[in-house]
Amino acid sequence: LRGVQVSPVNENIISAGRPWWERYQPISYKLTTRSGNEEEFGDMVRRCNEVGVRIYVDVLLNHMSGDFDGVAVGTAGTEAEPSKKSFPGVPFTAQDFHPTCEITDWNDRFQVQQCELVGLKGLDQGSEWVRSKLIEFLDHLIELGVADFRVDA
Repeated sequence: LRGVQVSPVNENIISAGRPWWERYQPISYKLTTRSGNEEEFGDMVRRCNEVGVRIYVDVLLNHMSGDFDGVAVGTAGTEAEPSKKSFPGVPFTAQDFHPTCEITDWNDRFQVQQCELVGLKGLDQGSEWVRSKLIEFLDHLIELGVADFRVDA
């Protein structure tokens, strides 16, 4: 079996200096990054599948972007206010996230599961709305021919 794992393909914040980790700061599920748009991604997946190479996408299901001063702009032009847990490109609002708390004790199960890792806004997957948006995103990738996923912590 041949396959390639690709970086997250959904819209992320544009951070000064364009560091690698900005791709792990999602603000919407639009398929536009500095690597290309949805049409280009779908074409790549199709061509890879035609020659027996499967595509595995790194996906971020636990969080959205971390704190950002003011309005963050994404790779598809979407604006968000991560510090207010406002991601209108999905749309997610503050009610779709766990309460803000910091991990101070890595042995405390509650903190590890419910608090923010380095300020990343933790999605409340107990919410049917949140789960529906995540499933919609994954289903769309499958429709484009993606073989599987790597779920980033």
